[in-house]
This record gives sequence, structure tokens and C-alpha cells, in this order.
Amino acid sequence: MGIFIYAFTATGKSTLAKKYKNIIDMESVDYKYLNEKRNNEERKSSSDRILNPQWPQNYFEALEKVKDKYDYILISDDICDSYLQKNNYEYWQIYPNINLKQDYLNRCKKRGNNKIFISNLNKNWDNWCKQCKSDKNATKHIELQKGQYLEDVLT
Repeated sequence: MGIFIYAFTATGKSTLAKKYKNIIDMESVDYKYLNEKRNNEERKSSSDRILNPQWPQNYFEALEKVKDKYDYILISDDICDSYLQKNNYEYWQIYPNINLKQDYLNRCKKRGNNKIFISNLNKNWDNWCKQCKSDKNATKHIELQKGQYLEDVLT
């Protein structure tokens, strides 16, 4: 079975999954909302999204289907907490050093995230980084340093 990895925003999940066949990016937006025709970065903070009535069960079912096919399953939605704990699945936390806030805001701007997404990241940065670092259920913690991406620590 693969290892589930909570990977913080803008750490290179999509890029990594496109490059390596043993890694999948399980973008939750694909399961959470209906009729999404925008690209991933545009739709992440759109206010006109329609919640999928099958959420989150449809996402958990998708995770079950891929867990034995990949070495690493990249996730980022904390809805997975109950799923992982209920099934006693191992997971890691990979997150940036708390002092890299401006670098990550710039990454998000460069990749096309909208102002709402960037504002939310800016507002919640310290709290989210601290939550990742203090997660006692994760079997491994990796703190990314300046210029590092997932590829630097997983391959």
C-alpha cells in the first residue's frame, strides 16, 4: 500500500504527479464540486461552485481505488483525517518552513491562484504551518526549506 502524504499548497504536487508514474495527486476539488470546467488553480477559491452531494464519500472511494497502485498518494484536504484514522492508514506531513510565507504567496501568484485563495493563504499561514508541524498522528514530518519542492524530498 502507498503512503498518503498531506502536502501543503504550492509544494509541487501536480508537477510531481505528472512526472512520476508511482505518484498521484488526488486533488479533492475534482470530487468536491460539480461541473468544474476551469483549470485547477482558477477553481480552488471560486465562489460559484456547486457542492457535489456525494462529497466526501466519493473522494474516500477514489482514495481506496488508488492506495495500492501508487507509492505516494498526495492529498491536501483535511477531510481525509477521519478517513485515514478510521482505516489506520499511515500518512506523512510535508509543509514549508513557517518563515517562507512570502515565497509561497509568490508561488501561488505565479501559478495563477486568484486573490481570494492568496488572501486566505496569507491570513491562515502561521496557523496552518503550526498545525502541520504539530500533527501527532503523522508518522513522518518533512519541513521544506527555501527553494525546496516535494520532488526534492521524495525522489
